[in-house]
Amino acid sequence: MVNIMENIINLIKGIIDAFREINAKYRTPRIKMTRQVSFWLLMLRLYLLGMIFLLIYKFISVVTIH
Repeated sequence: MVNIMENIINLIKGIIDAFREINAKYRTPRIKMTRQVSFWLLMLRLYLLGMIFLLIYKFISVVTIH
């Protein structure tokens, strides 16, 4: 049982390390962006976060009704 838990923890740590490595690689943009491009990318991020929030809200509302 302990061995299984250690394997799961190591798997999660490996996934987190992979995410950190990818984020470090792409932290700085390779191309020059205008203010308009930066603004619209920010709007896209906010839109996507809003969609995720709505999906979570809808899931919770459907689960709690039934």
